[in-house]
Amino acid sequence: MRSRSSPLDRTELKALRRLLLQSELAIEAGVRTEAARRAEQPYAELTGVAPDEGDAATADLLVDVDHAVIGMQLERLKDIQAARERMRKHQYGICADCSQEIGFERLCAYPTAKRCARCQALHEHTYASARGSVL
Repeated sequence: MRSRSSPLDRTELKALRRLLLQSELAIEAGVRTEAARRAEQPYAELTGVAPDEGDAATADLLVDVDHAVIGMQLERLKDIQAARERMRKHQYGICADCSQEIGFERLCAYPTAKRCARCQALHEHTYASARGSVL
């Protein structure tokens, strides 16, 4: 467990809480809008009046993309909740990997950041390399 507490002052934390809330509200509104749009456009409309295999494949792809987008948005909501939990535990703004401070500017740009820029770059490089390898 980390011994450091959040390096951010009250004003910075207040600004970051506001950013998290704004992001959360925007994501939730987007998910609701997308769900309503999808509900208004049934699968049969996507395939057309006399669908062939290509029409069905295109409709399946559109539905899959919609589901993937909503899934990504739900992951962003989970990240926001995790950031709030780190705030509650006074660990927000501390890198999960090296325990160093995550700069206020980085948190303003990416309020759910759990790693400093250096550790995030290393993480992305490591996992991008792992995904690209042949098993």
